[in-house]
Amino acid sequence: MAKIYGKAARVLAWLGENSASTLNVAPVLDLARKAKDIGLLSPKGDNRETILKWIYGDSEKVGWMMGVMSAVDDAGFPSLYQSSWFTRMWIVQEALLAKQLILHFGTVQVDWEHFENVMMLIQASDGHPAVADHITYYMHQLRRRSCKDDRDRVFALLGLLPESSGLNIHPDYSKTVAEVYTEFATAQLQLGNIGVLYDAGLWKRKYSQPPDLRSEQRNQASWSDYLPTWAPDYRKDTSFIELAEMRFGAYFGEDPRVPLNIKLSTEAYRLTTQATLIDIVTSVQPAHFLHDEELRANDALMLLTCRRFCMDLKRIFDSHFVNRQCPNHEDPTSVFAHSLIGGGTDKAYTETFDQGANQEPPDPVSLWKLYDRHCISEDGEVYTAMQREARVPASVNRKAVKGVGMGLYSSISAEASIAWNYHHHLVNILRRHWFFITDDGYTGLAPLNTTVESDVLAFIDGANVPFVLRDLGDDASDLLLVGPCYIHGLMDGEAVKQNAAFNGGTVQII
Repeated sequence: MAKIYGKAARVLAWLGENSASTLNVAPVLDLARKAKDIGLLSPKGDNRETILKWIYGDSEKVGWMMGVMSAVDDAGFPSLYQSSWFTRMWIVQEALLAKQLILHFGTVQVDWEHFENVMMLIQASDGHPAVADHITYYMHQLRRRSCKDDRDRVFALLGLLPESSGLNIHPDYSKTVAEVYTEFATAQLQLGNIGVLYDAGLWKRKYSQPPDLRSEQRNQASWSDYLPTWAPDYRKDTSFIELAEMRFGAYFGEDPRVPLNIKLSTEAYRLTTQATLIDIVTSVQPAHFLHDEELRANDALMLLTCRRFCMDLKRIFDSHFVNRQCPNHEDPTSVFAHSLIGGGTDKAYTETFDQGANQEPPDPVSLWKLYDRHCISEDGEVYTAMQREARVPASVNRKAVKGVGMGLYSSISAEASIAWNYHHHLVNILRRHWFFITDDGYTGLAPLNTTVESDVLAFIDGANVPFVLRDLGDDASDLLLVGPCYIHGLMDGEAVKQNAAFNGGTVQII
């Protein structure tokens, strides 16, 4: 099919009947031309930065961008991109390989180039992260597609890549889904793409317990349906987990100072590598309440609940350092404040607390103190305001968003507003990560479902961030890859490797 799409002069795609006549082509073409005028060139580029430069200092352009989504809705454009055609696996080849692709929606026709331009406008206005790596980018798109055979998520990609890609694998339907995904991960690692390990750890996956390695009945068949933890799961019902310190596509990669040292076993499920073991996780504090949909729909109750959680978390943290110092003899408040939000170096942090005029955003310690003063303190401005909001009966007729009256935002001080923004930033982080403390007092953010005593922090040779690995116990030599993590004060793999306090050696991951 890839060759057919690539050689065809024009590919026509039928998206179904425009039965409600909701799509209006003229405004869609106007939006597409505007995207081109602005300079949006590629869906893989950082179009949000292009938008920000375009609107800078021009209130008319700012107003136009604020109305983009309304214009999109008025044109009936959602009826186009919500078509079930976009959920099908093989349409990716149609879109990327066709010389010209025309979308037919009832009697309406839209050129793919115009469709893509409007989608870039939508993505830029929503602030979706830019993705640079082509293979990873394509696989993220394929994860979203409906597919009767999950093996086709990889096989469809093969038709999109040039022969020079170096991925020497071919469609083979005699293999299981797990075997296909493992082979695909292996081929990328052989090319030096350590990003595979990050991808494996940053997506929720269908977990399966490894077969018992000690079983006398162990054979190849028992492993054919097991997907190793170091191989990404590309099935649709997986979801991405952003790591607070590093936004996808920008920071995960190879550390050029520490050579990648990965060996693939004759047993396809086992990966052997060099790693520096740091410490054992002895305490994790999950914020389960952040996954309560009813609570998330009420900002006042969310703040009150998050406040109690942070108070308990701070007490637990302080109890670990009653008669001991933090690693590197750092001030405990500084360690806690940085660990809680992953160091405060991510793009969302910079945007949330942007002070303009080329000023650096407030440091994490200053923000934590503001949060403590306005959200945790009994007489805190935000805390007392949210107590009042929580007592307002739902039957009261007023303008409110997520349980908070609109008048609140203009009534609180500028300092309290910063504390309120910090609260929302903190909620987004703690919903995706668990705060941890190790045996030697290292702290940071770990993947969801990190466990105590069995999980260890480590730097895998060649990686530019540390990982959480899981010990299977019972004298087993193999480990599971849980995912990348943030460790305050230990984000430099080369420095960790050269530190005599940490042990380096060979590890096997399955």
